[in-house]
Amino acid sequence: MHNNYYFLRKLSKQLKDELVGFRIREVFSQLKDELIIALENGSEEKYIKAHLDPSFCCLSFPESFSRARKNSVDLFYPIIDHKVMDIVQFEQDRSFYLQISKGFQLLFKMYGNRSNVILLKNMKPLQVFKNNLKQDFGIKIKELQKKIDLTKSSFERMNGNYKELIPTFGNSFDTYFQQKNYSDLNLDEKYICLSELLEYLNKPVFFIHQPTDLPPRLNLYKTLDEDLNYKLPIECINAFYKRFNSIYKVEKEKSSQRNSLNAQIRKNESYIFKTSNQLEKLSTATSYKHIGDLIMANLHLIKAHTNEISVIDFYTQQPVKIDLKPMLSPQLNAEKFYKKAKKQQLEIDALNRNIDKKKAQIDELVKQIDNLDHGIIKNRFENKLKTKAKQEESPYHEVHFMDYEILIGKNAKKNERLTFHTAKKDDLFLHAKDVPGSHVIIRNRSNQNFPLRVIEKAAAFAAYYSKNKSVSLCSVLYTPKKYVRKAKGAPAGTVLVEREKAILVKPEKLIPNLED
Repeated sequence: MHNNYYFLRKLSKQLKDELVGFRIREVFSQLKDELIIALENGSEEKYIKAHLDPSFCCLSFPESFSRARKNSVDLFYPIIDHKVMDIVQFEQDRSFYLQISKGFQLLFKMYGNRSNVILLKNMKPLQVFKNNLKQDFGIKIKELQKKIDLTKSSFERMNGNYKELIPTFGNSFDTYFQQKNYSDLNLDEKYICLSELLEYLNKPVFFIHQPTDLPPRLNLYKTLDEDLNYKLPIECINAFYKRFNSIYKVEKEKSSQRNSLNAQIRKNESYIFKTSNQLEKLSTATSYKHIGDLIMANLHLIKAHTNEISVIDFYTQQPVKIDLKPMLSPQLNAEKFYKKAKKQQLEIDALNRNIDKKKAQIDELVKQIDNLDHGIIKNRFENKLKTKAKQEESPYHEVHFMDYEILIGKNAKKNERLTFHTAKKDDLFLHAKDVPGSHVIIRNRSNQNFPLRVIEKAAAFAAYYSKNKSVSLCSVLYTPKKYVRKAKGAPAGTVLVEREKAILVKPEKLIPNLED
């Protein structure tokens, strides 16, 4: 239901309340099916993450996001630095768009495995995120808006079939109607039941339902008493995304591990099959030792320089032809076969050991597959997720310049965390003068003086991430962090500075992996 119309219309309404007036700072992708939209309004930041893997499509809205230093690509250049003017939900459709200045629209089409994000100009497709969905290049916006006749007469014509009357319901409300014993009601009672649901959906409560051994579900109604409930759609979908995505990634990891283990099992089984055939041939063939014994038993019959002899096998009483080296005596020919017999036995012993080794490996691989269902891979992967989440919670962006660490606060609250919880007293504090903006910290290196080039670079970042980012030259103050204190009763991130100096710099956008 996280992509159901009745949820999306509430989600888009909250987004409208929170995002209108924000500027689109960047749009980028660092995973095949994931798009990130970063927005800002002064020092405040917002993020939209569109996870569009065909097996799981979902929007989420992280408080912060750390862009990867490699393998990320910028997208939708035409809307960068443009403002969000409005957010419009299409009626009875699983899509909405951000109305952006200069006539642009950013459409979120949440159609299950056909979900996509489409950039439009004057309601005509300009760029699409997932290029393999060719039909989206010709999407007709007017067709997304749908009207449904919800009158009782229309309901009666559908004979009370709520899915035919309201296709956007899908299967999302089946459990709700089952709880109401809908199928046992008469037509009038069914219409009342449906009307009550539609009235409730105007101001629903949001729930996360966690079935046993199944992925979580986002619902607009309670299924069980233990369902988690949320008042706001963004809060709910963020919690749902974290729950579902962790399970999805764990299962994906399990599947990958299982396929790899099964491939190794098949490889070992193939080796055992081929080696067993080889051993069978060796065991059924006349052994070299037996041939040597036959030569020694018939020395009196072998003439010098003979190429071959034919003798009677004393086990089978059948004639056996034996090839000989004519330059060797009969005794040396027998010795040659005895030497081959020793090598043959060593080969048989080695093949048997290898088969036993491969069988032991198969047993171990089978145990590893069994362990997949007992949380071993899950626990290891959940630790990765916790580490990633901890990284994404960082209150600052970090770059390195001339072997100095430069930390740039992400928003007002995180500015405060950076300055008063992360920075040390001998670090250097920078801030654009007389305007709101990010706190910037240069880490002190063993009480060394800060090089001017480092101060200028950090000041350029402080200028860019402030209200003065568009000016040609911006005044930035700097002082040791020990001369910075919180302003009592003032908003988060507001500080008082003493013993400051000022520098004029050109604003510069943050570039990850900055080198000298």
